[in-house]
Amino acid sequence: MKLWQLKNPKTGENIGGPQPLPENWGPIFGMDGVKDRLGNLSWVGIDDRCWVEVDVPDPAIDIKALVDNQAAYFLKESLAMVSPDNTSLTKAQWQAWMDYRKKLQEISLQVGYPNEVFWPAKPE
Repeated sequence: MKLWQLKNPKTGENIGGPQPLPENWGPIFGMDGVKDRLGNLSWVGIDDRCWVEVDVPDPAIDIKALVDNQAAYFLKESLAMVSPDNTSLTKAQWQAWMDYRKKLQEISLQVGYPNEVFWPAKPE
């Protein structure tokens, strides 16, 4: 992932950490539109500071947490369907929603979990 960092060009010292280039950097430094025209700001300096584009590793994605959160969301979303207060379902429809919820609760038991998950179809 590409980010920008303020550096002291004379000493190489980092000023702050890597960050997205501030949206308003151009007007503040009188350089509005320079990045769009040139793409390279390493030469743009104000006194002892310049913006330098730096590579930083992409943050690790926690696939397990994403899958678990999605399953929890679907479970919460479907809770009203199996509520005793819901009298609009037939017995077969109610059972279909219960089966759906059970499959969601057992997502972590799938062979490919968490990298390869087969989501159950939501009942009609």
